[in-house]
Amino acid sequence: MLKTMSILLPCLLIFSLIFSVQIPLSASAANVELLKQFDMEQVKITDTYYVNALNKEVAYLQAIDPNRLLVGFKKTAGLSTTYSYYGGWENNTLIQGHTMGHYMSALAQAYKNTKSDPTVNADLKSRIDLIISELQACQNKNGNGYLFATPATQFDVVEGKASGSSWVPWYTMHKIMSGLLDIYKFGGNQTALTIATNLGNWIYKRVNAWDSATQSRVLGVEYGGMNDCLYELYKLTGNGNHLTAAHKFDENSLFNTIAAGTNVLPGKHANTTIPKFIGALNRYSTLGTSESSYLKAAQQFWAIVLKDHTYVTGGNSEDERFRDAGKLDAYRDNVNNETCNVNNMLKLTKELFKATGDVKYADYYENALINEIMASQNPETGMATYFKAMGTGYFKVFSSQFNHFWCCTGTGMENFTKLNDSLYYNNGSDLYVNMYLSSTLNWSEKGLSLTQQANLPLSDKVTFTINSASSSEVKIKFRSPAWIAAGQNITVKVNGTPINVDKANGYLDVSRVWQTGDTVELTLPTEVRVSRLTDSPNTVAFTYGPVVLSAGLGTESMTTQSHGVQVLKATKNVTIKETININTAASPSIDNWLANIKNNLVQTPGKLEFTLKNTDEDNHLVFTPHYQRYKDRYGIYFKLGTYEGKQPTDNLLDNPDIESGNTTGWTVNGAGTIASSTVQKHSGSYSLLHTGRTGAWNGPIQNITTKVQNGNTYTCSGWVILDNTASAPITMTIRKTDDNGTSYVNIATATGSNSSWVQLSGNYTLNVTGALTDLSIYFEGPDSGTNFYVDDALVKVYGKTTFYQNTSFGGTAVSLNPGSYTTAQLTAAGISDNWASSIKIPEGYTVEIYDDDNFTGTKWSFSADNSNFIEAGCNDKMSSVKIFPTLSQVKYGDINRDGTVDTIDFALLKQFLLGAQVTIDSVAADLDGDESVTAMDFAVFKKYLLGQITELPAF
Repeated sequence: MLKTMSILLPCLLIFSLIFSVQIPLSASAANVELLKQFDMEQVKITDTYYVNALNKEVAYLQAIDPNRLLVGFKKTAGLSTTYSYYGGWENNTLIQGHTMGHYMSALAQAYKNTKSDPTVNADLKSRIDLIISELQACQNKNGNGYLFATPATQFDVVEGKASGSSWVPWYTMHKIMSGLLDIYKFGGNQTALTIATNLGNWIYKRVNAWDSATQSRVLGVEYGGMNDCLYELYKLTGNGNHLTAAHKFDENSLFNTIAAGTNVLPGKHANTTIPKFIGALNRYSTLGTSESSYLKAAQQFWAIVLKDHTYVTGGNSEDERFRDAGKLDAYRDNVNNETCNVNNMLKLTKELFKATGDVKYADYYENALINEIMASQNPETGMATYFKAMGTGYFKVFSSQFNHFWCCTGTGMENFTKLNDSLYYNNGSDLYVNMYLSSTLNWSEKGLSLTQQANLPLSDKVTFTINSASSSEVKIKFRSPAWIAAGQNITVKVNGTPINVDKANGYLDVSRVWQTGDTVELTLPTEVRVSRLTDSPNTVAFTYGPVVLSAGLGTESMTTQSHGVQVLKATKNVTIKETININTAASPSIDNWLANIKNNLVQTPGKLEFTLKNTDEDNHLVFTPHYQRYKDRYGIYFKLGTYEGKQPTDNLLDNPDIESGNTTGWTVNGAGTIASSTVQKHSGSYSLLHTGRTGAWNGPIQNITTKVQNGNTYTCSGWVILDNTASAPITMTIRKTDDNGTSYVNIATATGSNSSWVQLSGNYTLNVTGALTDLSIYFEGPDSGTNFYVDDALVKVYGKTTFYQNTSFGGTAVSLNPGSYTTAQLTAAGISDNWASSIKIPEGYTVEIYDDDNFTGTKWSFSADNSNFIEAGCNDKMSSVKIFPTLSQVKYGDINRDGTVDTIDFALLKQFLLGAQVTIDSVAADLDGDESVTAMDFAVFKKYLLGQITELPAF
């Protein structure tokens, strides 16, 4: 949507026009589409995330007072109203009325999708009836078919017949016409069609008077999908005048250029351009194969946009425009991917799929729906984004309920009330399954109904259950997504029995006479993949199955800035590390690291989260599905670099990943032997195998006595998989010997399995009495004869920030506990003035560096590791520093920091208060806000668990 209002200048757009004779809807048009959509009432999504998205949008529709959206229409018609304008773009502006168009479409779609809730459904219908009644009164008062929220002088200005200001009146007209038609198509409201017909007559009378110069001038201003909605109107009325009017908005010179494969998109306003090709495709769909050149134009346009202008999420544009072909990295910033663009790209994609059946359109639809549309809504408020930044370190900015009414607010209303319109298709005989999302389908015309259960990509299995079936054979065509793991195939089971299925044109066909209760189980192998930008191949994004991954980058200073006309964009007034450096000691090159991405971006078992290996961001950046992120800064794309030397993990264990193929530093506690193994590995090439166990509770052990310091807390972890036993408990234990004798602390337990790796993880605080003579870490199993593997074992200082004298974590290293340090205190700790050049920060902490003593002068703030202060501008400038928990990241009550607040945290707090040697997050445990952990915090926690208070903390 163009955001500047101006006095219109003569348009330079020159194009040829092809006029068609007025003809009724031809027989060929009825057969031109290969596939049909299901009525939305036949498809119901049951996935909870998507259900919430619909419910939030419906709640927003119900919160809007339609009388306030009608104000402009009534005043233009000379009718009185006691209601006031809404804010933002609806506040008596030249674009007011566009929201009413979106609102009508959204209400119509929501009406179809809420039939199971009679109360909500009746409320939506009453809103529709009110709007149509009032709009008819406005149109009748105008007397000539005109219906708009501002006077017709805007159209005179666009045509050059009058001076004055104008915005984009034909764009707004498209929204109003589409809304009226949707109310008729989805709700059967005949009055809506009558209003649309009269409005179409007014449009015809106006556009039929254009000469070629006027036409060129008008089409040089954003006009939405006027050709598209007029072709839709013609389909319903058969009125040749409506067809003639539609042709007036077809830019044939542009269509012909694009159809020839010439990319003339750079510099063009994206959301002005995309609807033109939706209209071109609708010309083909309306008039049939004689108009196949318009189909070709739409296909070529789609291909050019995806090849030259589309990011990994499926979005496009920078500051609303297509930029130089292939120059995606060059234009990554905070104003990428206008949500309206993707709304329209999905409309175009859906219609191209119906016209051709080509699976590539289904692949793109899935990608953009998940990673752009679902990513555009705040799941708590239901509000939508305008832009979605591809620049690293920005965040999503959402509209308000009543004070913005952006174009993307309107398309947001539409997006989330039609989530079910493209899951399934049919050709009259065969069923096409395009998306794997929990849902139900009732193909009543065929007597076939089914339920789909899916949780992709956390689970790779999708199950379809036949609820009812006809006596005739039906072929179900299951899409084989483009993201299936390389070298693997989808497996299919019918009623639990594997079957051989041929893949044809991107689909797996299963044909049979179905019976009630039949099941089909698909297994869709999934893998991590890398997406590289063509103009910067070492700028990469990561995907897992159908979802794009992003890493959270903190919540500091998430302030917005005005952009265009009342639009907001995210700012980046903090230091963000945008580079991931690859350890060349582990991977000789970036290409090598990427080629082995399945071992270098590793999934946490049972979770949709991934952490890096063999980089300077190992176990720091956590990648999760981007569409679910809405509270923090993020990175989708990161630039890759390299560094030399040992991987800077600060791991106190010798040879922690066994990657040299030997067992340096490891011995056996008890019976049996240990050896490096390539049979099982959690990551890398080797793991540690303990065999020959003849006694209970023994296993690999490593002594770390000389590497630890009294008072420090250590994070300890490791991954275990059993060898010859299906299931057995595994424990990670710390043995300590000091002047008080020998003690054992079990810091983590898990049920081991021989089918998947499990992680043991816990914290240990070292409190020594007298001299420490032994501190060792054990991985133990209880059962004699149970062999098991250990990999990725780790012991790391917890809660300390480490400063390095050189860049890339090189030179002398000094670790500091949280606190504030003046120049004198830093010197006493071994950090001289203006000394530090890189830094490693524990998770959940923020470091503020000052270039003067006593926390004055220029300040740099970090909440993530930085390998090179030169990039940040503070190299050798640290004279004082503050290290403190990032409070916005604290989850109060999550005392063991496992991500949940439960009775385990309560028990841990009790142990701590009784004097037991346990590790807690003291910030998360301070529930009464007195900056200490006492029995009062215990009492607050107890009230919370008993339901006497509903939120933590209690201050």
